[in-house]
Amino acid sequence: MNKIGMIVPKDLVKTATEAMNDSGVEITLLEGSMDEGVRMVNDLADNPYEVLIARGGTDELLKKSGIEIPIVTIPITPTDILRAMKTGEKKGSKIALIAFQNMMPAIKGYEEVMEYEIEKCVVESSKEVEEKIAMFASEGFDTIIGGGIVGDLGTKYGVHTIVINTGKDVILRSIQEAKRLAAAMREEKEKGEKFRTVVEYAYDGIISIDRDGRINVLNPSAENLLRKKNPRLIGKNIQEVFPQIDLVDTLNRGVEETEVIKNIHGSPFIFSKIPIHVEKETIGAIAIFQDTGKIQRMEEKIRRESVKTGHFARYTFDNIQSVSDVMRESIQIAKEYAKTNSTVLIEGETGTGKEIVAQSIHNASRRAHDPFVAVNCAALPESLLESELFGYVPGAFTGADRKGKKGIFELAHGGTIFLDEISEIHPRLQGRLLRVIQEKQVMRIGDNRVIPIDVRIIAATNRNLEQLVEEGHFREDLYYRLNVLRLLLPSLRERREDIPLLLEHFLEQYSERMGKEKICMEKDALATLCQYPWKGNVRELKNFAERLVVMAQKTTIQESDLKERFLGRGNKPQKVKQEVQLASVEKNTIEQVLRQHGGNVSKAAVTLGTSRTTLWRKMKKYDIDVSK
Repeated sequence: MNKIGMIVPKDLVKTATEAMNDSGVEITLLEGSMDEGVRMVNDLADNPYEVLIARGGTDELLKKSGIEIPIVTIPITPTDILRAMKTGEKKGSKIALIAFQNMMPAIKGYEEVMEYEIEKCVVESSKEVEEKIAMFASEGFDTIIGGGIVGDLGTKYGVHTIVINTGKDVILRSIQEAKRLAAAMREEKEKGEKFRTVVEYAYDGIISIDRDGRINVLNPSAENLLRKKNPRLIGKNIQEVFPQIDLVDTLNRGVEETEVIKNIHGSPFIFSKIPIHVEKETIGAIAIFQDTGKIQRMEEKIRRESVKTGHFARYTFDNIQSVSDVMRESIQIAKEYAKTNSTVLIEGETGTGKEIVAQSIHNASRRAHDPFVAVNCAALPESLLESELFGYVPGAFTGADRKGKKGIFELAHGGTIFLDEISEIHPRLQGRLLRVIQEKQVMRIGDNRVIPIDVRIIAATNRNLEQLVEEGHFREDLYYRLNVLRLLLPSLRERREDIPLLLEHFLEQYSERMGKEKICMEKDALATLCQYPWKGNVRELKNFAERLVVMAQKTTIQESDLKERFLGRGNKPQKVKQEVQLASVEKNTIEQVLRQHGGNVSKAAVTLGTSRTTLWRKMKKYDIDVSK
């Protein structure tokens, strides 16, 4: 909604109303002139206007009054002067014009066109208008032309008065300009509010100074980190308050600095200092900073969560339950791969057991007694994944451990490294990974020394790497380096004969874990489950088994029980409605397990038999808020 006010004299009210109606812009029309108009604006409590429109003397007085509201001027044109002069010539023989300074361009334009000079005087206030009318009347002028106030005062001195009227088109243009100005101001206000919100709620400390070195932004995080909570700091010179930051130096040199360590109150902080440039002129500088201890704690937390299985493999081929020919063939191929030292690429849909097979290959190989280190390439940002994979030397970057850190390749030396979701690795790191595979050596970040490694690489993906290569998202040379020994794990839909075996195993496992009597499936119920699509494969079946143990009210489950409680009444398992019902059951189970563990996602993932990444994905899918 436009909050625009327009102040016009009574002679202009009709024309202004017509212009306002034609414009379609909602405007508050205020009738007043000169001092009266200014008084009307000043008397408004909590002024509701974003923009004001005014003309002539009222416009000039408003601008001089110091009012903070932007004012759009209704211009007086030479045509308006011509029209007033023609009317005046019909009423009197001796004409004078009283004008404000902002009317003079129009008067001069009229004089140039008509080639004669009008008898005129320039005034600055209502008092001067009356004085000039009296003066002209005493000098024999019988007609006075001017703004709205002239019409109010003329009769008092026995002269004709002609009010300079403005055409509707001119007022209409002023309205459109006011509308554009109001919209622009509103947009700037919204931007300012967004900026304020970002700054106020940012975890990083933020300090900004103007061109004179005075603090103009100091967010709450900066106050907390620097232990300075004082509203009077705004406006103070930063050298008086925080000389250690050297932000004035950034202002003077106009050069950006990043990852600068500063000790303040005995604590190390990492600073980025950036000059603020407008059209090549430095008008200020901003410092963004964090507590290095906090950065290190966050980094360690991410590392603990990303390395999923530690440095050992728990599963062997004996843990893989299957009677299907297709799965047994895959297992047999994997056992053959275990005898070699070549790189393996495991492909398969989510939930097909790629990591279990990777651990089994490791445990069946000559490296079984050496480390098995797994990392999810999709769980870490590029910079952290790089340091996680290759390690770093002391002081390699801000926030780094002062002793340096071994990378996963070094930790896995002699053993196996499992790179899960390899398709998600950043293109820049793909090059470094390729060199590691080719040269069998790594170089820590910040070091110039290479470290020989003996590592067997097993990579896994649920995406089509060949397609990603064709699309330019995955390096072709890396793909061929990884795709030495290819293992494709079948989906559960391709091995439906394994469903009864797996289901019985999972039901027994969860019944024992929860201290419940073992659940048995009737043939009709088992047949229904064997026809279900199981898009999440073995992981989805395992989760279903846990839901069943948690929610079942009896130990023998029939087909009607599944349809009534889990799969949707009266629908075949292939139907979408059944899948929706299962999704609802899955959502309820996740929420229940999260409640059991007090919202701890890691513990819930262990109970559900899934990875943290998959659990987070499902929580996002079902809009589950862990805080609740």
